[in-house]
Amino acid sequence: MIDAELLTQRRPGSIKTFDHPWNGPGTDNGALVESHLQALIGYFSEHPQMALGAVFAAALLEALAVIGTVVPGSSIVFVGGMLVGLQALDPAWTAAAAVSGAVAGDSISYWLGHRHRERLRALWPVKAHPALFDRGQAYFAKNGGKSVFLARFLGPLRAVVPVIAGMSGLPAPQFYVFNVLSAMVWAAAHLAPGFFFGASLQLAGAVSSRLAVLVLLVAGALWLVAWVVAFLQRQARPRIEGWRDRAVAWASTRTNLPARILLSLFDPTRVESKALLAAALMLIGGAWLFFGVLEDVLSNDPLVQVDRRVYATLQTLRTAWGDNVMVAVTELGSAPVVISVITAVSLWLAAKRCWRTLGYWLAAAGFAQLLVRTLKFTLGRARPTGIYSGVDPFSFPSGHAAMNIVVYGFLAFLLARAKPAGTKIAITMSAAMVISLVAFSRLYLGAHWFSDVLASLSLGLAWVALLSIAYLNHVRHEKVSALPLSTVVGMTLALVGGWVVGEYHRADLVQYAYHPRNDTVPVADWRGDGWRGLASTRTDLGGDAEEPLSVQWAGPAEEVGGVLNRAGWHVPPPWAAKTALLWLLPNTPIEQLAVLPKLDYGEAQGMTFMKVLNVDERIVLRLWPSPYVVESDGAEPPRPLWIGMATIERLRHPAGLITLAATQHDFTTPLRRLAQDVHDQQGSAQLEERTGRVVLLVW
Repeated sequence: MIDAELLTQRRPGSIKTFDHPWNGPGTDNGALVESHLQALIGYFSEHPQMALGAVFAAALLEALAVIGTVVPGSSIVFVGGMLVGLQALDPAWTAAAAVSGAVAGDSISYWLGHRHRERLRALWPVKAHPALFDRGQAYFAKNGGKSVFLARFLGPLRAVVPVIAGMSGLPAPQFYVFNVLSAMVWAAAHLAPGFFFGASLQLAGAVSSRLAVLVLLVAGALWLVAWVVAFLQRQARPRIEGWRDRAVAWASTRTNLPARILLSLFDPTRVESKALLAAALMLIGGAWLFFGVLEDVLSNDPLVQVDRRVYATLQTLRTAWGDNVMVAVTELGSAPVVISVITAVSLWLAAKRCWRTLGYWLAAAGFAQLLVRTLKFTLGRARPTGIYSGVDPFSFPSGHAAMNIVVYGFLAFLLARAKPAGTKIAITMSAAMVISLVAFSRLYLGAHWFSDVLASLSLGLAWVALLSIAYLNHVRHEKVSALPLSTVVGMTLALVGGWVVGEYHRADLVQYAYHPRNDTVPVADWRGDGWRGLASTRTDLGGDAEEPLSVQWAGPAEEVGGVLNRAGWHVPPPWAAKTALLWLLPNTPIEQLAVLPKLDYGEAQGMTFMKVLNVDERIVLRLWPSPYVVESDGAEPPRPLWIGMATIERLRHPAGLITLAATQHDFTTPLRRLAQDVHDQQGSAQLEERTGRVVLLVW
């Protein structure tokens, strides 16, 4: 019989794409607005140089003296990146346009300042912004030539610092080094998010109608957060600093515990106040996230469904090359390597007589290991696969992820303490990279569920933050030298890690190999009652039931497509820049509109077909691969089993401006229409109606 739990572990099969003609966008002889939009879309599709020109001009104007304070160049460059993600623009040319525009804008500003010097203050538009000009001069006086690089990312200052650099006589070679480097980083920082946003809309297998809305909401939220941060930086910072100063003045007159905590976190005269505040926020955030994940795991909330989908999705992406890399990464994060790092750091601290630091270091690793073991054996959660046995069969939380974030996180704190900002960033990013790679390797290799790793990272972050707060308050005179200790850790990783990888890699590749389950069910059992064991509704990432899964089809993809093609069904146009833009027009023919994918536990459909009913309606059939194959009674090979749904989509044209597709709640009519079409082409099909459930079986 069919095991319903396997439905969360479906692996996509081999999907054949059926060719369909592309007839180009249809023309409309009515609405004048639509004809203009059609012409505009066609023009930019065939003349991408116009978009590249816009990217160049936006980057140039944003860097131009004073004018850049009001030009939304960053937003236009982001749109350029989005067009790259939609495959409408060449990435190299787009990057070149953004970088060259930014370099040219700063160069013009530098030349104006170098040529006119102080006379520039009396010219428009500089004379209209004296306060901004004074801020720029103060910033340049403080930071020198590197302010040309830094100001590129500092809102209004980016439009005045190059001018001031020219007025101050900054040598041209030095200016152009900072100018070019900052332009490259700035362009990447704006093009990359746009690219990923555009790519998320381009990939039909990665979005659904609901997820597309979610992507737009996330993008809008990120833009709002960036705007709020910029606003606070420009407008609210003086007010916030005033509130802080009044709070510190109030706490300075008192000796109670709240006053001491307030002073330790907010007193600007205390060197460690910013570090304590950051640690306090990480402690609160990490603890809140851990207990939230723990609650979801204990109550079997939707996060558990996400676990299964993340596991199944990552297993479909595995390759021999990826397995080699991820097994090596997980070996570098294994117990022998981590214990060796702990031992080496302990010996170094003992040799330097940093006894209190040594105590905190051993407490960090020891308590983390004890807590992870206690949680594992208390909860007893099974792993995705039976990779481990004996003393470590349980999954929650991930020991690899927890120990690596505690060891390398607390080590990064010790190394970065009292160091310059650049050194702190380098140390933090290095530790974060190691921790992230090890955590991802556990997910990729199927050793843990997503919630296991998320819980471990949040728990480890909270523990490191708590230790950091205690350390900052009680250990004041022991200094850790970053370079020698980093060298010790690097040599330990190279020697012990290299030995572990060389010694165990071949065996670990076998242990972590993926073995997909592909259960066989006899056709008689499936047609009898076995079909009832498959999922009855499509389930979204939040765990909510959506449309009924009313189609079960046993057959290879080529056969399914052939039957439907003969019955007048065809594959809809694929998602691309042109087909996406067609949704912006109110009267595009329905057969030219791509179908919005839908997700079942995060997995997009493997095959999609449609049949046009009239100018505003079509039936859409979406099929997902299941983990079963149906075994026929004869000598034929087993046939893959697909499950899916047939729905009617009706087009809407709000205010005559765009096109929207609404899924109708009548699921019986499209199913019966599909059943009739299949029966006319292939006799082995039947409708099953039991306990209020209607399912079409095809074999």
